[in-house]
Amino acid sequence: MKRIGVLYHVDTLMHVTDFTRPWMESFESPQRITLTLDFLRKSDLSKSGEIDFLEGKRAEVKDVLRVHHPYIFHIIDELSKIGRGIAGELSYVSRGTFRAAFAAAGTAIKAGELVVKGVYDQCFALIRPPGHHAGVAHAEGLCFFNNVAVMIKYLQEEVGIGRIMVVDWDAHVSDGTSQIFYDDDTVLVLSFHEYDFDQGERGGIQEIGYGKGEGYNVNVPLPLGTAEDCYFDVFVEFFEPLARNFRPDLIAISAGFDAHFADPVGNMNLRSKTYFKLSEEVLKVAGRVCNSKIVFVLEGGYNLLALPLSVSAVLYGLNWNRSKIL
Repeated sequence: MKRIGVLYHVDTLMHVTDFTRPWMESFESPQRITLTLDFLRKSDLSKSGEIDFLEGKRAEVKDVLRVHHPYIFHIIDELSKIGRGIAGELSYVSRGTFRAAFAAAGTAIKAGELVVKGVYDQCFALIRPPGHHAGVAHAEGLCFFNNVAVMIKYLQEEVGIGRIMVVDWDAHVSDGTSQIFYDDDTVLVLSFHEYDFDQGERGGIQEIGYGKGEGYNVNVPLPLGTAEDCYFDVFVEFFEPLARNFRPDLIAISAGFDAHFADPVGNMNLRSKTYFKLSEEVLKVAGRVCNSKIVFVLEGGYNLLALPLSVSAVLYGLNWNRSKIL
C-alpha cells in the first residue's frame, strides 16, 4: 500500500490580515497551517511512516486563468502590491495574499497530480487561503482563487483525466465551485452545508446545474445545529449512489472543518471523530468507483484546537481502513 501524502507550502503563510478592519478574516490565520503540521508531525501516523510530508508548488498564471477571469486576477495582484484592500465580500487582501493564493492553488494541483499519476492513492493539500467561495470573476468569503477548480481544470487539460466528483463538507455552500462547473457534465459538485431555511440563500436544492450540466450540481442544505448522526446518515444517503452512478476518475474533497461544534464561524455540531467516519466512508466508496483515488483540499476550519484534531482524524480514517479496502 502506498503511503498518504500531506502537502504544504511556506508561501501560504504569507497572507496575514492583521491590520485594522478584518473581523472574520482574522480567524483565517497562518496558525491554521503551522499548528496542524506540528500536530501531524508528532502523531503516530508520522512516527510510523504512514504519511509523507511533501513540499507543494506555486501555480502558474495560465493555471489560474483557466478558471478565473483576468479581472479578479489583476485586482488581487494590484491590491497585494498596495498591501491591503478588499477583493470581495469578507476577502481582505494583505501584501502576501497573491503569493499565498498562488501557492495554495499550485499545491492543490500537485496533490491531485500525485494521486492521478499513481504516486499516492490519497493526498491532503494543507493549504490556505481557502477557495470554494471564489467564482470565475469574484473573490468572496475568505477565498481568492478556487483551489479545487484550478486543480480540476489542470488535471483535465494537462493530464487528461475525465470525470471528477467534488464533495464539499465545509459548513458553507460550495457556491464558487458550483458556479464554475454549473454547465459542465464532467464535474459533479456535491455540497453539504448549513442553510437558513427561514431566510433563504444560495445553496438550495433547486440549484441543479444548467444545460449539459443539469443534474451535476447537488446541494444538500441542512438545518443549523445539525448533529453528527444526522449529518453522517444524510452524507451516506447522497454520496454513495451519486458516486456509483457518476463513476468519477477521481474524488476531490473540499475539506472544510468549520462544521465542528467548536468552530467560531460555522453553526453545526460535528466532532473531530465525525471526520474519521466521513473519510472512512469516502475511502470505501472510492475503492469501488475510482481505485481509491482521493485528494483532500483544505477549505474552512478556524478553531485552532479542533482543526488539527479534525485533519488528523481524516488521515487516521484513511490509514486504519486502507488495509480492509485496498
